[in-house]
Amino acid sequence: MECWVYDSDSGRPGRRRGLFVWLLDAAFAVVTALVALLLLFMYLAPYVSPDASWVFSVLGLVAPVIYVSGLVLFLYWVIRWRWGYASPMLVLLLLGVPKISLYYKIDTLRHYGEPVYDRSALKVMAYNVRMFYGDDGRSTVDSLAAFVNRYDPDILCIEEFSDLARGATMRFDSLIAPGYRRAIYSRDGEGTAGVALAVYSKLRILASGAVDCVNDVDTTRATAVWADLRLDRDTVRVFCNHLRSTHIKSSDSDYLMNYRFLTDTASHEKLHSILSRLRYNSISRSHQVDSLSQMIAATPHARIVCGDFNDTPLSYTYRLMSRGLQDAFREKGRGFSHTYRGFYNTFRIDYVLVSDDFEVLSYEVPSVEFSDHHPVFVRLKYNSQRQ
Repeated sequence: MECWVYDSDSGRPGRRRGLFVWLLDAAFAVVTALVALLLLFMYLAPYVSPDASWVFSVLGLVAPVIYVSGLVLFLYWVIRWRWGYASPMLVLLLLGVPKISLYYKIDTLRHYGEPVYDRSALKVMAYNVRMFYGDDGRSTVDSLAAFVNRYDPDILCIEEFSDLARGATMRFDSLIAPGYRRAIYSRDGEGTAGVALAVYSKLRILASGAVDCVNDVDTTRATAVWADLRLDRDTVRVFCNHLRSTHIKSSDSDYLMNYRFLTDTASHEKLHSILSRLRYNSISRSHQVDSLSQMIAATPHARIVCGDFNDTPLSYTYRLMSRGLQDAFREKGRGFSHTYRGFYNTFRIDYVLVSDDFEVLSYEVPSVEFSDHHPVFVRLKYNSQRQ
């Protein structure tokens, strides 16, 4: 398209502006090609095991940023009337539309006051409590117990349950409302050392156990706890999971968020450390989910799968863990949801997934700061298969 600009007597300002616009278009063309490539790889991330190529899992972490970048570039080329660039980008953006509901749910209904739910609704909460320690290093046991009592879940799945401070766990048990039964396990199956997982239930616990994935390099804890619960005349199996962390520290996130890797003379070593941990832990997590997802799929009962997956919705981990299950956020979430308090509140890594035996009635992420995670709270309606 020919560029018309106002030219003075000599015409030089017009030529300078024409050169600037040409250079700007050239720069945007290069960025467009790069973002288009990232979009393609990002869409492939859920289908590529980190064991084969861990780079795809990193793209899943920044999926919203990549998608929004593509949208901005598309609008730029539309404004410039360069459909040769805009059209391919539009196609790539449309390919990602089915994935938008993993991150953002448009709520088109009007809501008047607080919704009323049937008393028979099953209330489920999943919460990584960071061993009952707050941001200031002080115990959050009392506050957490009060919070749990306020929401009164029928099933409470806790990750990073504290076994190191026996007094903390005993106090938590004494403060929560009576009527809960508990299944708790660390890797040794006794719940006496290190970080553990716990399932609290008002329903009768028929059986329970720990899941130790054979490929898990983390020897300090179990990967998951399962508990069979009696619901009406049926059995529901609950899985409480805590998959391997990325082990990205607050200092690492601060380093990346403030772009210090662009100016820090020691950036090579720091970045190498961060990327090495991302690679190592994403591969370890893929080993966990390969084993665990098969066990979940083979369960003959209705299933509730909760916990901290330490991975985003556009990941290999999420695809396998959610296979054949409903994501409570996709069913009843509103707007943008995040469950991890870090990286500008952009990560949804804690989930409640349910089998088709359940209807999701509500989804909520209470904004509390007792941990580095937010809890996930859902209400479910159980559709009994028995007549």
